[in-house]
Amino acid sequence: MAEDKLTHPTHPVLFEVDIHHLCWFVDITEKNPDATLVSTMSTVHGDLITNIIQLTSPTPKVDIERIKKHPLVKKVEILAISPNSALLSVTSSYKAMTYKILHQTNVKLLESPVTKGGMDSEILLAPSHKDMSDLLSLWKEQKGYNEVKLKRKRNLRPEDAKSLEMFRTTGFFDLQSAKELVTPKQLEIFQLACDYGYYDTPKRISIEELAQRTGLSPSTLAEHLRKAESKLLPIFWKVLRKL
Repeated sequence: MAEDKLTHPTHPVLFEVDIHHLCWFVDITEKNPDATLVSTMSTVHGDLITNIIQLTSPTPKVDIERIKKHPLVKKVEILAISPNSALLSVTSSYKAMTYKILHQTNVKLLESPVTKGGMDSEILLAPSHKDMSDLLSLWKEQKGYNEVKLKRKRNLRPEDAKSLEMFRTTGFFDLQSAKELVTPKQLEIFQLACDYGYYDTPKRISIEELAQRTGLSPSTLAEHLRKAESKLLPIFWKVLRKL
């Protein structure tokens, strides 16, 4: 029987890993399980790395103080802050980051890493199964890495990998952080509106009917939707205009 091309050892592999290791990202989200950290950008300079961080938390000021006091952190700059989130520039030790090992390989990070509940979650693209295995082995060999778990993987055709690179440059993966921009209540109402057909043509439910299902007044529900739409629609437009 001919070998399945999708399982060819030299073909690209899309995979997701969860990593628990010595890192301030992990420590902060262990102390506050309700906090989520998304690293949107990084710059390496010598032994240090500066990350732009989207922090989502019911207590962002408390978490920021914890970040400032962490022994691996050298500098924290608050770029923006609201009651449930903050945008930060954090300079910390490069050697404690998963980036350090990743940057030594041919594996590429496809989406902004997300840290929640004491685990880094990363989605990566490896040129081959061997490249993926080598990276996982390098991480596991490092002191301070307590757990490196391969959650899922998908073998790709070379043309599929090229398509993923195209989506990455168009802003498609900006959608990864879209969920972090809205409050839990705004997200809940937006999801219900989608599920019950508020955005269908013609509409399958009105604002008044949706409000009855949620126990909110029509004006309050409409305000939640308006705020969610104002945060999400610019991201969708950013993606569409680059496709």
